[in-house]
Amino acid sequence: MVKKRVLSVCGTGGVTSSVIASKVSELAKKNGIDIELSSSQVKGVNTVLSSGKFDLIVTSTRFTAPDDTPVVNCMSYLTGINEEATDQKIVDALTK
Repeated sequence: MVKKRVLSVCGTGGVTSSVIASKVSELAKKNGIDIELSSSQVKGVNTVLSSGKFDLIVTSTRFTAPDDTPVVNCMSYLTGINEEATDQKIVDALTK
């Protein structure tokens, strides 16, 4: 299987994106999906996106990709509410 590139985006590029990245990493491993994770804060995301194509952007803030890259809001990973639906959106995006 081809390695999928995932970008985790939050307001400051720190703790929140790390929590989300950790959950996404565990989810990918559990589902046999090989991923490469990067993190960014919102204000620097365009620079990161210009460095190459990403297969998925996961975020804790409102964000719309400047291209056709799928975006999944992962606030559920921080609140613990409806995590299963978020998991499914991520798996669907990474396996299509």
